[in-house]
Amino acid sequence: MKLFPPLLTALLLAPLAALHAESETAPDAKRPTTNAQQWQWLELPFTAEKDCADPFDFTRAKFSAEFRGPDGARLEVPGFWDGERAWKIRFTPTRTGEWSYVTRFSDATDRGLHGRHSAFRAEPPGNDHALRHHGGFLKVSANHRYLTHTDDTPFFWLGDTWWAVPTVPFDVFRQQVDARVAQGYTVYQAHGHRPLFAGSQIGAFEAVRTPDAETLRYWRETDRYIAYADRKGLVGMMGFGRGDMFDPLSLNELQRLWHYYIARYGAYAVSFLITQEYNIYPDKRQQHLPKILAVGQFIKETDPYRRAMTAHPWAHSRDLRQAWGEPWLDFIMLQAGHHRFESAKTYHEIWRRPSAMPFIEAEANYEGFAATNFNVNAGAIRRSAYIALQAGSPGFTYGAQGLYAGVLDRANPGPTARWGPVLTWEEGLRLPGGAQLQHLRACYESVAWWRLEPSLDAVEPAGTVLVKADGADVLLLYFLEGGDVSPNTSLVRMPEGDRYSAEWFDPRTGNRTKLESALLVKGERLLLPRRPDAQDWVLILKRTSEKRNQDSP
Repeated sequence: MKLFPPLLTALLLAPLAALHAESETAPDAKRPTTNAQQWQWLELPFTAEKDCADPFDFTRAKFSAEFRGPDGARLEVPGFWDGERAWKIRFTPTRTGEWSYVTRFSDATDRGLHGRHSAFRAEPPGNDHALRHHGGFLKVSANHRYLTHTDDTPFFWLGDTWWAVPTVPFDVFRQQVDARVAQGYTVYQAHGHRPLFAGSQIGAFEAVRTPDAETLRYWRETDRYIAYADRKGLVGMMGFGRGDMFDPLSLNELQRLWHYYIARYGAYAVSFLITQEYNIYPDKRQQHLPKILAVGQFIKETDPYRRAMTAHPWAHSRDLRQAWGEPWLDFIMLQAGHHRFESAKTYHEIWRRPSAMPFIEAEANYEGFAATNFNVNAGAIRRSAYIALQAGSPGFTYGAQGLYAGVLDRANPGPTARWGPVLTWEEGLRLPGGAQLQHLRACYESVAWWRLEPSLDAVEPAGTVLVKADGADVLLLYFLEGGDVSPNTSLVRMPEGDRYSAEWFDPRTGNRTKLESALLVKGERLLLPRRPDAQDWVLILKRTSEKRNQDSP
């Protein structure tokens, strides 16, 4: 099975084979070869001299490489078994310049794996997409309000929910990735590591037990999914199953799985949500919750890049926040749930916590879900997303009926049927709300969105306008659909005498309409213009002048 087209395979492997050959023939060479690039993963192949009975037992068959690079960079990167006596290490240079490495293996007498060393040069990053240019290992910003690329460039989170991935046909996954990348999405959430082949019983939980051909086939097929999304510029937020599915597994079994997973995919632009709904079901959670929290710490300690990670929770109304105080939790995932709108006040209370931490609304009102009095259409999607962002979230994850579960055939909808009319993944992918979220990203990225802070008391009379602002310089106002906005509604406590340019942003189309006249602050109040209609709108205000002299008109 080929992981890449022949030409791409040749391009990837040729320089890596040369690097490995240097290790074989001239391990003490001083001059680095030029065959790597910052933020682009590379793969180093090694051949053991001996067979290994259990290559998944990382305590007895531990294979790693210590990489040393510019500015004192030092990373211990785990390696992984890849069939028979083949082992590999995947590594992403985090700096440009000269790197060297030396390998270690539990059995120091195996000279095929232990003590191999060489050097290479990492060239400046490419411009294929933001992950290649800025790095795909997410970090938390210095002020703990948002996420960044690895080089500290702000990262706008716009995610889609594909829980079934990678257990959907690869061509389906490829179409999903291509469509969402074209719409400006930056993240996908997945945990569907179930069997990939007809007649196979091997999913991720089983694929770290026996080192046989079927196990290897599973991982090599999974490679295609992770590598394709990485190449296109999507960050994968990866996990396994649902929290209660961990109940039959021991902590050691979970650590085996995660160690192998990090070794195999840790060099890619991925992060980890551990599982879906880690704290689900009060009557069961004591079986899986302690193990999941321990796994979180294990992941953090194993990950050489120390990327930002999280845990996907149960519905917000039932979430007891057990992971919020864990040292490995870098940002909070929320699940507002379905057939309801979370209030801006709820989000804002999380934003105002004494110990600031970014939070992402990661599951709210999948489009196409329907109940007696609540149908999730494009308007509901926009409302859910804009409320979350205006109240403090630095991003939003979308979901759609049929798409989230990878439904291939309406005749076999699985549990999705209880949530509303059955849709296939392709029908879910075409729903209008998912497409309209590209305008949400464009709206926020038209300003320095990472500087905006929620200001829920900035409007009087209080009503259905949500404000997010960069002090008094830039303000984004979201007018909820159908909300009651009186003619006297004003921004308050504004700089007296200042003027603002104003622009209406249509969240359905992305169209912008500038107001011809500037808005003037009088009596520390800025009277809001009348919105175009009763639908939801965004008003973007930018200060254009300082205070005017008292005798100025």
